[in-house]
Amino acid sequence: MPNATQKVIFTGLACLMVLGSLFQYLPKPTQKLPSSYEGRVIKVIDGDTITIKTSQNEKIKVRLTGIDAPESDQLFGKASKEKLASFIENKNVRIETHKNDRNGRVLAKVWVRPSDCATCGKTLNVNHAQILAGMAWWYRRYAKELSDEDRGRYESAEDESRKRKRGLWSAPSSLAPWDWRRGVRVEVDEQCGSKKYCRDMSNCAEAKFYLNQCGVRRIDGDSDGIPCEYLCRGS
Repeated sequence: MPNATQKVIFTGLACLMVLGSLFQYLPKPTQKLPSSYEGRVIKVIDGDTITIKTSQNEKIKVRLTGIDAPESDQLFGKASKEKLASFIENKNVRIETHKNDRNGRVLAKVWVRPSDCATCGKTLNVNHAQILAGMAWWYRRYAKELSDEDRGRYESAEDESRKRKRGLWSAPSSLAPWDWRRGVRVEVDEQCGSKKYCRDMSNCAEAKFYLNQCGVRRIDGDSDGIPCEYLCRGS
């Protein structure tokens, strides 16, 4: 028969075994992410997603926070990707992050050296630049995850790009990507207006939209795929 001391020991061991079995059901601690990465952009996936490679040869997929770009198969999806590539493709960037999304992508603000300033550091906020160029929406759904400063800047950038009809705002109607992902569709005819000549176009993005999406061929007189040369020269 075990004595009192042995009973206490056996009881304690049993309790430890029970506690040990319960630990597997406790939430695992969230991995703390570095607040900043440095790396080179090796792939532009779409208008708001990239892959970078760090100095340790680690490949990281990054989703730009605070913005939502047209989907790849959506109007202006290709143009948005090309615009983002013009900012950062094959360039060194710094990303500021605090979390991953449910798909494992790092959510981040991306900084790069402006292409027109060889002596500058990484001072261009690419997220903001995409909105200002009319190549992405300000993603209001996640506004609370942004700083007060970024919320104000992103909202102002979208207001300006709308007013100036830049990029996707040059179309008569623009379908937000979050609606597109829900299956909402708008016929191309509903997005094409009545513009027919280069003099009607306010910018190159609008001219490309009318050429490629609306079939207005007369604005590409030499059939080289570039409409309204005086607007799109160098773009």
